[in-house]
Amino acid sequence: MITFAPAVAEAVEAVRAHFAGHPVEVVADGAGGVFVIVGEVPVGPAYTSSATWLGFQVSAAYPDADIYPHYTGLLARADGQPHGPAIQQVQWQNRPAMQISRRSNRRDAAVDNVALKAERIRRWLADQ
Repeated sequence: MITFAPAVAEAVEAVRAHFAGHPVEVVADGAGGVFVIVGEVPVGPAYTSSATWLGFQVSAAYPDADIYPHYTGLLARADGQPHGPAIQQVQWQNRPAMQISRRSNRRDAAVDNVALKAERIRRWLADQ
């Protein structure tokens, strides 16, 4: 069993609860945080695949640190258009990925959490 700081453990449990029914992989980052990958996250018909994995790092500084950036599997737009400037292709956790750069400039650690941020990223992708 992997143990983490209480805030990181709570973040992981919030993600598991929010994405209930989806596989959630958690790997220690070696610095007190974790890498999280949620499988089969729906991103809607704007992409040639309507579901993908969604990944991110929860650092040991959480909840005082934003969860940024997020990553998905490779996505191609169904309309054939290129992605906007907030999305780029990279390698993440030894896999090809799309990096989603959506910083929360006005985040409130007392209200915003990892699961809500992941859901906002999922919705933002679905709205593209």
